[in-house]
Order: sequence, then C-alpha cells, then structure tokens
Amino acid sequence: MTVSEPAAEQPSGDDTALLTTALNHAWTWYDEHMKRVFQLINFFIVATALLATAYANSINKKQYGFAVALAVVGLAITAVASASAWNQARAGGKANDALRETQDRIARKLDPGSPDTSSFRIVHRQGGIRYNPVVASIMVVLAAGLFVAALIYAARK
Repeated sequence: MTVSEPAAEQPSGDDTALLTTALNHAWTWYDEHMKRVFQLINFFIVATALLATAYANSINKKQYGFAVALAVVGLAITAVASASAWNQARAGGKANDALRETQDRIARKLDPGSPDTSSFRIVHRQGGIRYNPVVASIMVVLAAGLFVAALIYAARK
C-alpha cells in the first residue's frame, strides 16, 4: 500500500493517490456490509432448515408444546435476521455515491479527452445490492407467515 503525502504537500493536480485511497475506502465499506448481508441470509436459511426439521420431528412425536416454542423462535429469528440484513444493506448502500463519484473522477483522469469512458463507471451499470422494500417485505411476510402457520397448527393440536 502506498502512503500518500498530506493533501497540502501533494503536487497540484496529482490526486491519484487520494483517488486510489478514496476508491479503496468506499469499496471496502460496501464490500464488508454486503458480505454481512449474505452471511445473515445464509444464517437464516440454515436456522430455518434446522427449525423446520425440529418442528416436523416434534409434530410427529406429538410434542406440540415444543413445536409451538420452535415456531416462536422462528418468528424471532425472522425478525432479527431481516432487521439486521436491512440495516447492513442500507449501510453498504451508502458507499454507492462515493464509488460512483470516485469512478467518474478516475475515468476523467485516465482519458480526459475521450467522450466515452463508461467502462470505468461500473457503479453506473451495476448498482450492486440495493435495498428494495417491496421484495424485502414480501420475503419477510412469507417467512413470518410460515412460522405463524406452524405456530397455529401446533397450538390447535
């Protein structure tokens, strides 16, 4: 990693090190938060599979009280995982503007005379993971609905 001179000591017009640092910072911010989103999704899938298996076994063994408890745990995990994933996706999305601006500046610096430097503007073409409230809401409602149905079924037995 190159250590940059303080801004006041850099030659005027040469902001390559500063742009590189800014791009690395924005990308690291984005990447770390998006990794957390995928880890939360993976955790939720594994936890749901384990809960579904335990729930099915408890229903087969007629342990309805335990099945109710598993359904409640599933609802809690759905709430916590969805809130955490939403928060991480929103936090990671904050880097999009910085990435877009930095990529624009790098593209202009690399080829200032070219009208088309779009190959360097990746964020414009691929925005990454963005929080979509409609899709997220549908997923949470379906997952919660599954656990509510399981809770009602076990409680009525």
